[in-house]
Amino acid sequence: MLESFSPVEKFSTKSQPDQKQGVKQTKRRMIALFLIVTLLAACIFVTAVDAAPIGTDPKTVVKYAKSWVGVKNVHGGNSRAGIDCSHLVLQVYKAAGAKSYYFMKVPAMRNNKNFKIITTPAFGDVVLFKKDVTYKGKKYGLPGHVGIYIGGNEMVDTSFTSGKVVITNFKTSPFKDGSPYYARWTKK
Repeated sequence: MLESFSPVEKFSTKSQPDQKQGVKQTKRRMIALFLIVTLLAACIFVTAVDAAPIGTDPKTVVKYAKSWVGVKNVHGGNSRAGIDCSHLVLQVYKAAGAKSYYFMKVPAMRNNKNFKIITTPAFGDVVLFKKDVTYKGKKYGLPGHVGIYIGGNEMVDTSFTSGKVVITNFKTSPFKDGSPYYARWTKK
């Protein structure tokens, strides 16, 4: 009696269980790829949604912050005649539409539960500093200072040296030595 002969069965390199295993691995890879793409898309969306402060448009915050450049730095000031760093944050955030934001001095900002410490700033986040710095013989009380992040390691802040609101690169001295960090207003 002759056996039925199928070249596919005799010369197939994969057995039936191996083929099923290969299909399972392919499905797993497709699921993993889908999850990675979904996660990346979520990260991009969250970054866009978490613009600072919550409830504002980041470009609007930057626009209002830059509109203060050149205004005189006056301790306790809260107008275009003169302003300090804490009031600058208040005026910019209010103008940009952060309805829940209220005035607070820098030490209160540092301890406020509505300011979330973040590692990567978005436009409009605040730039704070951890320590005092002495630079070119002058002491800078950086833990009592704040600026508004506008991108590219720059912030709008009240200048110690020029006596005006300026755009400052906080990754250069004296600021870099003050250990800058970032916080985002999260109260809606």
